Amino acid sequence: MKNGESGKLPKKSPEMKSSANYLRNLSCQTFEDQTEESSFTSEKLRIPSPANLKYIWERITVIVINMAKREYDWYPTENPKDWRTVKYDPKWYDYTACIAINNPEEMNSYVLGTLKEIVAGYEKAMGDDSVQFIVMTGIGDRAFCTGGNVNEYAEIYNKKPWKFWEWGEYYARIFDMIMHCGKPVIARVNGAVAGGGWEFVACCDMAIAADHARFISPGPRVGMTSIGGLSQWLPLHMSIKKSAEMVLLSSQINAEEALKYGVVNEVVPMAKLDEKVKEYIDKMKGLSPSSLWYYKVHLNWWRELIWRLTWEHGKAWFALNLGSMEPSEGLWSFKQKRKAEMEKIRDFIAKGGDPRVPYGPYLRKCGKCSAEYLPASSKYCLSCGAKLE
Repeated sequence: MKNGESGKLPKKSPEMKSSANYLRNLSCQTFEDQTEESSFTSEKLRIPSPANLKYIWERITVIVINMAKREYDWYPTENPKDWRTVKYDPKWYDYTACIAINNPEEMNSYVLGTLKEIVAGYEKAMGDDSVQFIVMTGIGDRAFCTGGNVNEYAEIYNKKPWKFWEWGEYYARIFDMIMHCGKPVIARVNGAVAGGGWEFVACCDMAIAADHARFISPGPRVGMTSIGGLSQWLPLHMSIKKSAEMVLLSSQINAEEALKYGVVNEVVPMAKLDEKVKEYIDKMKGLSPSSLWYYKVHLNWWRELIWRLTWEHGKAWFALNLGSMEPSEGLWSFKQKRKAEMEKIRDFIAKGGDPRVPYGPYLRKCGKCSAEYLPASSKYCLSCGAKLE
């Protein structure tokens, strides 16, 4: 056990109990072969094997630890086999590495530690001459990636927004690596795609989706917004009007619609997904490596034209805004499983309020305890409770 943890399991919280059905049924489900040849996307086993039971126990351990005390930030270990929320397989297929987000219990959402592991995965693939193609995906068949973890946003950055610029820099490095790793990157879209997950797909060179995949931009529902990839690149896939509809209405499209709008290259049944991805790789194998690399250099011109210039503003916007009323209401309502009351905030604005300083600028000082920077409309000190003069 780490950090002085005892051998006793914590009492089941409601959140842990909600995961119980998932765990009870785990051993009855089909599991992907955990062999070295293909560690997470090959033939499925229908009878639980010792390897599958070991995998079940590993996932239970991860869930229990996460529920007992969430941890959002860590640095990747040297050995990718020890990574917590990313699986890296340098031999997924011929000349192909696979980088897979490994958080299926939370729809393959990511936290800061996940972002660092993804970056490390791309760095390893970039520096390995035996890897000439990269596949990006998520573990399981429910989700490719559903973006940032709301628990982290609410518990860390809603309380200390200024730290988001750091989170945002690691996030940006994933896109930098997708663009500048010098190798074609294919998004293997194996399920739900939301928020930052859609932004990953938009940045990859090509994307192949399972027919049950769904695409949505949920940011405006929780006081966030899609300015980390979608505002930059979705108009290159769709029209400006259609991309505006996707975000301003927080709309959802299915895999066939994503194909129609150019978000993905092909749609196939889930059982055929790996086969189709490998078919694309087989076609590229017979082509000039240098030609593919240099075409990607030119392709990146369109993506780079807007990426870093606007994301620098995006990091600043989140760092300045994440502590305000809208993200507070949106993120915590999601955690509390209730509907966000954004109309109440609209009414507050309509009556002259500012959601960033709802009780006025931080101008007051307590004469009793000398507490400073109290909101201008405060009647009592927030530190000692004395009535303000």
